[in-house]
Amino acid sequence: MSISSLVPSRLSARQVLPAIAGIYISQTIITALTTQALPSLLRDAGASLQVAGLTALLWIPWGLRFLWAPAVERWRLPAGQLTRHSRTLVLTGQWLIAAVLLLLGLAALGGVLSLSGHAGWILGGLLLAALVAATTDVASDGFTVEQLASQQRGWGNVAQVGGSYVGAMLGAGGFLLVAGSAGWPWALMAASLAVLLLSIPMLFLREPPRDRTLAVGHRPGLMHALRRPEIRIGLVLMLLSSVGVRLTLGMFGPFLLDKGLSLEQLGWLFGSLHIGAGLTGAFLGGILVRAAPGWRAVWIAVGLKALVLAALTLAAPTASLTVLMVLVGLMFAVLGFVWVALYSALMGLTSPLQSGVDFTLFQSADALLAVAGGVAGGWLSQHLGYEVCFGLAAASAVVAVLVVRRKAPSLDDKARGLTAYE
Repeated sequence: MSISSLVPSRLSARQVLPAIAGIYISQTIITALTTQALPSLLRDAGASLQVAGLTALLWIPWGLRFLWAPAVERWRLPAGQLTRHSRTLVLTGQWLIAAVLLLLGLAALGGVLSLSGHAGWILGGLLLAALVAATTDVASDGFTVEQLASQQRGWGNVAQVGGSYVGAMLGAGGFLLVAGSAGWPWALMAASLAVLLLSIPMLFLREPPRDRTLAVGHRPGLMHALRRPEIRIGLVLMLLSSVGVRLTLGMFGPFLLDKGLSLEQLGWLFGSLHIGAGLTGAFLGGILVRAAPGWRAVWIAVGLKALVLAALTLAAPTASLTVLMVLVGLMFAVLGFVWVALYSALMGLTSPLQSGVDFTLFQSADALLAVAGGVAGGWLSQHLGYEVCFGLAAASAVVAVLVVRRKAPSLDDKARGLTAYE
């Protein structure tokens, strides 16, 4: 089946970009709450860095969702039919997430749950919310890839990654601020309200039907993805590009706390510096993707990440708190740069027959890396020091630059020249 013949109908960018932003803000609220706010709350309560690092296990639903992604994709794109069900799946998932957060908050306010006596139940509820968010994200990924033409992917990824940074601000900095001033139950209920409001752009969309050439009897599956060399190579390059991020991301909050920042100050820092630096990096990443499309943009962005991690490694033992906060802010900006470039390159490798499965496979691999990297980062920081953790992350980024730069030309050629799918 020729790719040139597959010209699916799409919504306008004016309709799609707000919906994409709303989707990824709300989903990242959950991941930031569990992987950034929660480690900081535990550390503030006296938990060890190893225990704080174990919260990365809440990434597991994101890492395993590739197992049920084909079933979700078959529901989203019924074989032989022109209809798409992305909107229905996304809205249902967002409303379920909001309900879980609301119920947890109300139960805590009513005295049924307490953080000290019922931590397992609270973590279980957050795990359920993460499971729903991870499942919904399969449909979100498919919707995003389908509704963005290749020339729009740079700015579409700005909305996606920028939305993720806003979600991280709300789920990490915003949650810590509300929890510090009003208590964590009210913070959960505020997060629930935010998720509901963010579903509004998607609520008013009317998803267009599929192109008739795409409404075939194809059965989405993992083997269809893994048989394609572009997917296999993309997985390797994505993991290499992400490993440094995953080792360090969960440790930035505890690192600054141990350097003298209070929990409330950390909330303001994540709520202001994080979003400002991240959105700036995402916007610059969109410009980079336009100027250097494909995997060239990825190795440039990862190279910048290596430089900032190296600087943070050198500064960690003796630099002032101000310098360290600036370097962490630069790291947030560079991460926005990296994600826009990486997502844009990976989208170019997905099949229009099962874009949700293919892109989910990439993101699931990254989530599993986040689990391993978060636990390893906590262990390294606890036993060998933050500078060792940051230094290993910097070294991994240098390796990624060398490998991606070598493989990028051939992979970009394959992506451009791909004319048929099996």
